[in-house]
Amino acid sequence: MSYGKNYKKTVITPKLLNPTHHKGSLSEAIALMWLVKKGNLVFKTIHDTGCVDIVTLDENGVVHLYDVKTVCIRQSGKLKGRKINRPLSHLQRKLGVEILNVNLKTEECYITKHET
Repeated sequence: MSYGKNYKKTVITPKLLNPTHHKGSLSEAIALMWLVKKGNLVFKTIHDTGCVDIVTLDENGVVHLYDVKTVCIRQSGKLKGRKINRPLSHLQRKLGVEILNVNLKTEECYITKHET
């Protein structure tokens, strides 16, 4: 199979696996499992970046759009120990996206609904 003269084979090395991306991938995998266990028909987007990570169809036929976020706790400052807030973008608010929070330590998931 020929990819053209400008094609360069990319070799993935451990150096390319950013710990932040690793956490995000784990959170999405846990979120996918959680949504399937709740009886949803689950669709994963193919884009690495975007306003929606997961689309679901629940048992009532309602479509839900989710942006998966890893729960992070502040490590310093006067708000130390508090959860870091992850606001929706303007487009996400317009589309009705919900934030699906994932705690990697406990593997718990919960949804944050925002006013549109």
